[in-house]
Amino acid sequence: MDVLKMVLDHISAFAMKYIVAPVRSMGWVDVLDILLLAFVLYQLYRFCKNRREGRVLLGLAAVVFFGAIAFLAKLPALSYIAEIFAAAAFFCIVVLFQPELRDALEHLGNHTLINPGSNTISKKKIHQAEALTQATVDAVFTMSDHRTGALIVFEGLTKLGDYTEGATVLNAEVSSKLLQNLFYDKSPLHDGAVIIRDMRIYAASCVLPSNRGKTNFGTMGTRHRAAVGVTEVSDALVVVVSEQTGIVSVAQNGKLLRQLDEDTLKDILMTYIAGKAYLRKKRANMRQEYLKMLDSIAEVKPPREEARQLAEDFEEQIKEFIAEDPDQLSVEDSAFTQTNRSQTIQEDKK
Repeated sequence: MDVLKMVLDHISAFAMKYIVAPVRSMGWVDVLDILLLAFVLYQLYRFCKNRREGRVLLGLAAVVFFGAIAFLAKLPALSYIAEIFAAAAFFCIVVLFQPELRDALEHLGNHTLINPGSNTISKKKIHQAEALTQATVDAVFTMSDHRTGALIVFEGLTKLGDYTEGATVLNAEVSSKLLQNLFYDKSPLHDGAVIIRDMRIYAASCVLPSNRGKTNFGTMGTRHRAAVGVTEVSDALVVVVSEQTGIVSVAQNGKLLRQLDEDTLKDILMTYIAGKAYLRKKRANMRQEYLKMLDSIAEVKPPREEARQLAEDFEEQIKEFIAEDPDQLSVEDSAFTQTNRSQTIQEDKK
């Protein structure tokens, strides 16, 4: 009994010292700290669950756990090895997860909180964006009709200078005919991608990386793989025209959307280039169309009003038929026209 009481006293003292007392002294900063740590651990769990590298992270955690046991058990040799490994563990994580860390930091740098003006353009540039979009859409669907393969990259915040090295720098204004000439199969620059930077054709014949994911491309060729590949490592948007089928596709964020029509492609490009400025303008245009529709509905006269108008016209015709001067009508004539008007209204109601 004394031993059991001593154990319970130790457990109670431990709970009071490490659980109850910290909870009582917690402030809003501590709560925020716990929530942020829980969010980080949850994201780390999702990462480990769906990737092969997650198993490596679990292996590192197991080594740290056994190292802690060796330290508590006062095993000098294992403790020394665990300390050496712990000192190099951070660099091991950086080397193993270098691609993932780079992508995470890149997404963080492209976030709207870091770049608040990156998702819109000024009103002065909205017309330039519309001209760029119209020229691109015209060229794309003309090449689609003639089965001319094309790969057009719209550069975002992530600069694609790595893929313009060795390419032909043009720095030319975008036009439908220029795009068609660049991808003409007899042109020396047709083999590769065109990169559009700051609403101008910056470079042509650019070599893009192939995709590194597990996307099933089926019968699609290297253009579609390159389009998806460059969007996996950047925030670019890529328009692809299939040389075999003429199908127009768009790639973004490592995903491919196929079989687009002109209106859909125009909407996607304007949303990507102009962002909120285009969405505000589109919302205003939709509101104006809605108001016009309401006005056209309000202009339609109801049946009762149309019947009244017909009765008045009939009365005027009777007056003109009976006498040239309407004041010369007798009381009987006026009663006659009034009766006819009421009959017309009743018949219209029926």
